[in-house]
Amino acid sequence: MSFIKFENVGSFLRHCNGTTLRYDQACLEIDTEHPISFWNQYEECEGCVLLKTAHLPSTGSIVLSTLSPARYAIKNGAEEICNGTFQFREFGQYSINLTEKGNKCSPQMTAEPDEASLPILTAVVILLSMATLWYIVKGIGKRVIAGRLYARYFAREDNELGSETPVLMEVTPRSPTRSRLRSLDIFRGLAIALMIFVNAGGGGYAVFSHSVWNGLTVADVVFPWFAFAMGEALVLSLNGRLRTSLPRTTAFYQVARRSLVLALIGIVLSSQLVSWEHVRLPGVLQRLAAMYLIVGALECAFMPTSQNITPGRSLLRDITAGWRQWLITMVLVGIQVVITLTVPAPGCPRGYMGPGGLHLSAAGQQLQNCTGGVAGHVDRLILGPSHLYQKGTFRQLYHTSLPHDPEGILGILSGVMVVQAGAHAMRIMLAYNHARARIMRWVFWSIVFAVTSGALCEFSKNGGPIPINKNLWSLSYCLATSSMALFLQALLYFVVDLKQKWGGRPLYYAGQNALFLYIGSELLKRHFPLHYAIPAPTHAQLLATHAAAMLIWLAVGVALYKKRVFITL
Repeated sequence: MSFIKFENVGSFLRHCNGTTLRYDQACLEIDTEHPISFWNQYEECEGCVLLKTAHLPSTGSIVLSTLSPARYAIKNGAEEICNGTFQFREFGQYSINLTEKGNKCSPQMTAEPDEASLPILTAVVILLSMATLWYIVKGIGKRVIAGRLYARYFAREDNELGSETPVLMEVTPRSPTRSRLRSLDIFRGLAIALMIFVNAGGGGYAVFSHSVWNGLTVADVVFPWFAFAMGEALVLSLNGRLRTSLPRTTAFYQVARRSLVLALIGIVLSSQLVSWEHVRLPGVLQRLAAMYLIVGALECAFMPTSQNITPGRSLLRDITAGWRQWLITMVLVGIQVVITLTVPAPGCPRGYMGPGGLHLSAAGQQLQNCTGGVAGHVDRLILGPSHLYQKGTFRQLYHTSLPHDPEGILGILSGVMVVQAGAHAMRIMLAYNHARARIMRWVFWSIVFAVTSGALCEFSKNGGPIPINKNLWSLSYCLATSSMALFLQALLYFVVDLKQKWGGRPLYYAGQNALFLYIGSELLKRHFPLHYAIPAPTHAQLLATHAAAMLIWLAVGVALYKKRVFITL
């Protein structure tokens, strides 16, 4: 009878046979009397063959990733001894004893792993506690301290005879006016705060990192949310200017100029410390510029300048105000879908939208040169492989050799729909003066987009004709993120603008200088105090440093607002 010994002290959990473990890693010890080879693959790698990870002439240890359940097999030469699937946990110590009779190749825990998600919960509790304490102190300061000072020094005034008479102040009520939609600034501030946190590293957590290929994480929604807010701001701005008799050609010139400047800034950000041969031509700002130009041109051409977009009771007023824009948007999206599903990349299956490399290699398919399907081929053909994004979360797992840019050319066509969804959300705001009518329509379209997205991917990660994929900006991905943005806009409008239960600080301040904060964070994200070099980091340390970087930029947004500085294009 064997006993399992648990150890959970000191630095033992951080080492694996002399190798220091990093976050999202575990140690597996294999007890064996004969030379063996260890083969494994992670379930995140869809349809991939097992790869030889280590050769052990005798008892030894192997470092494994904990991001996904591992499929493994242990072989003695060409003979397979055993196999299995297991979810290893961060800093956990496990063992497989091949010397025991009847061993089923099931790992046994010898030292308890860390609870990797605990730092997230701790950070949320700390931030909520700080916010609650701030509002309590602020409320006490306003109602108690200020009230007492006012009662003592200003509530009464001496008359000419020296007697004290109460001063009666008449307050004339005014309807509050807002030059800006507060919930829109908060929405944009939330998107830019999450974007800064994710780009800083997101604490090293998978949920704050981009999906390996298919799927959806927090990191995958911040870019389309920002594009959605850009569409809202575009319609709000053009509506006011076109109704003041601004020529449509002048409005389009302004849109085109902003798009060009935005694209140039994006290229400059991509060209730091590299020669022109390796400058990344696509990028976040370049994608925003292209989508802004297309949607802006549609609005400049078709936005009504009469009283068609006015408060009213028509059930279809928001649709009639933007049906031309939606028609052209659907044509562009249709072109992207048709090309993706019907035009094969050279040597690749028709309609292939996978990462290539080892993808589906277990089924005997050879897809090494099919990364990104036709979308990747178009980018490599037109822009050149050296001008594309050279990293990517999928490259190491799928062992790909070709570059793929998540902000490529074909994705612009489908991404236009996200900006158009934001424009439609603002058309709803302008067309209806009743809060319930606005909220009901935002929620309605959110449900329509969500159901359509789910149908395209069959409500699964890798299923359906069009899976949710941020790397390709697939139609289902654009619909899903637009659905979430519409629902979040409805929620913020209800809480902030309608009920006035939350001021949205400091996100409200950051939302008014969102572009400046993003550019600044990209330029300085590898400099102190926004970046710390930690030799052997844990999730807790990374989360603290990356959250600190986000809070520093939020503080910059507050300072700019207090100084009445608003930096826009």
